Amino acid sequence: MSSAAKSFYLTTPIYYVNDAPHIGHAYTTVAGDLLTRWHRQKGDSVWYLTGTDEHGQKVMRTAEANNTPPQQWCDRLVEEAWKPVWKHLEIANDDFIRTTEPRHMERVQKFLQGLMEDGFIYEGKYEGPYCVGCEEFKLPGDLDEGKCKIHSKPVEMVSETNWFFKLSAFVQPLLDHYKKNPEACEPASARNEEIGRASCRERVSSPV
Repeated sequence: MSSAAKSFYLTTPIYYVNDAPHIGHAYTTVAGDLLTRWHRQKGDSVWYLTGTDEHGQKVMRTAEANNTPPQQWCDRLVEEAWKPVWKHLEIANDDFIRTTEPRHMERVQKFLQGLMEDGFIYEGKYEGPYCVGCEEFKLPGDLDEGKCKIHSKPVEMVSETNWFFKLSAFVQPLLDHYKKNPEACEPASARNEEIGRASCRERVSSPV
C-alpha cells in the first residue's frame, strides 16, 4: 500500500438487536460494503464497522415478551441471526461491535467521564412524549393524534432524571466547520438540513 494512502472509516448504524435483521439492515450494510470495497481498490486504508446496540427499552421488552433474559436474547440473535446473515452476504467488515462488550462499555464510560469533567454533561430532569420504537423523546410536530409518525403507535409520557449534553456549546463551532469544510457533510441537501437545525435550535440541551 502506498505511503500516501488515505484513511477511510465507515460505520453502519449500530443496529438494535430486538429482532433478526431485515431487508433494511441488509440494504444499509451492503451499501457500506460496496463503498468500502471501492476505497480498498483505490488503495485506501479502510476500516468498516458494524454491530449491535443491545441496550434500551425496545430490547428489554422484546426479551421479556419472549420470556428470555435480555443478555441471553441478544447473544442468541447475534450468533444465530445477525452474524450468519452478514457472512451469507459476504460483508467484509473489519469489526463487529456489541454494546454489551467490556471494550465498548469501558470506552464509552471514559468518553462520557471526559465530557463531564469538561462541563458538557450535567444531571437534570426531563418529561415528555417518548416513543419506545424510536428510543427517543418526541416534539409535538413529530406526532399525529398522539401517535409516532414513524411507527404509528401511541407514545408514552415519560418523566426521568437523566444526563444532558450541552449542545449549545457546539452549535457555532459546528457551523464554522461546515462553512470552512463543506465536504465534511454531503450531499449539500443534508448539509443544509443540518445547518438549519443547528441555526434554529431552541433547546440547548439533549438527554445523553
